[in-house]
Amino acid sequence: MHRWQKAVVGVVVLAGMAFGAMWLTGNLFANPLPKGRTAPDFTLPDQDGKRHRLSAYRGKTVVLAFYPADMTPGCTMEMRSLNAALPQFKQMGIQVFGISVQDVRSKREFCDREGLQFSLLADVGGKVARQYGVLAPAGIAQRVTFIIDPKGQISHVITNVNVGAHGEQVLALLGKQPAGQALANWKAQLGKPIPDFQLPRADNGKMESLYGDRKQKATVVMFIATRCPISNDYNERMRTIAQEYMAKGVRFVGINSNVIEPVEEVAAHAKQNGFPFPVLKDEGNKIADHFDAQFTPEIFVLDAKGVLRYHGRIDDSQNPANITSHDLRDALDALLAGKNPPRAETKAFGCTIKRAR
Repeated sequence: MHRWQKAVVGVVVLAGMAFGAMWLTGNLFANPLPKGRTAPDFTLPDQDGKRHRLSAYRGKTVVLAFYPADMTPGCTMEMRSLNAALPQFKQMGIQVFGISVQDVRSKREFCDREGLQFSLLADVGGKVARQYGVLAPAGIAQRVTFIIDPKGQISHVITNVNVGAHGEQVLALLGKQPAGQALANWKAQLGKPIPDFQLPRADNGKMESLYGDRKQKATVVMFIATRCPISNDYNERMRTIAQEYMAKGVRFVGINSNVIEPVEEVAAHAKQNGFPFPVLKDEGNKIADHFDAQFTPEIFVLDAKGVLRYHGRIDDSQNPANITSHDLRDALDALLAGKNPPRAETKAFGCTIKRAR
């Protein structure tokens, strides 16, 4: 090989390495707008074709996460991380947008594949990325996140994006606020609101939020198990009660926090018993710890505002023939009638939740 050919190969290799670094970090050529500048206004469509105008969100903090491309490894990790932190963002009143140059159809495919529940904006042509100083020479957005304050000013610029933990990275910046710190350490208490959270569904792995995507008249959280004989004796009752009250606008969510019961087993158990509600897997029993749940089954009932109104058992007997107190039904009937449950707390009984050590 001639000397000039070697030189050309060297340039090509270096260029390839540089582009690879940009694809992963997204900020090799970044010259983003600085902190303190007014965020340029824009209007872009999301994955459903809905158009969002940035200035319409004045009064709220906005997270605007530019990323290179839909469904690429680094971008998938980044969007998953933001999606996992979405309940905390919602509780703090923060609006989150992802934005890249791919079109609406690509955004829809990305959201469907990953179960993303926030808006991805289609900046076809890169006009908005150019306005924010993050359009790369290759025509894709660089990986830079802007945090825009309620007055429309850029309050933070993140160029060193940690794709695997970007949600936590953003929350850490905003978590200096007392509300963010309190949110991370919540404990379920009667008469207090329960913050929204997400867990993966056992059947397909997609993230599911506690409150779902529409307003409910009440929400029932049920800690259940696959191997506990007491919990299994309640399977038919849980299915029947859920079917009856879901028709009245009540949301039911099953949660499995047992470390000894793998997700495949949880999914098969839910399918076998015909549960009409999502069953979520609480790996590491973090949500069980927030609720201080100890048994399967153990029930928590939240009103339309997410306030915990009832905690305890489904009823007072494992044997259906010996039931004298229908506690869960009584609590739901009262809430649907606009009243407080006749008993706010009863003693749950069943198998203890097998926690991770």
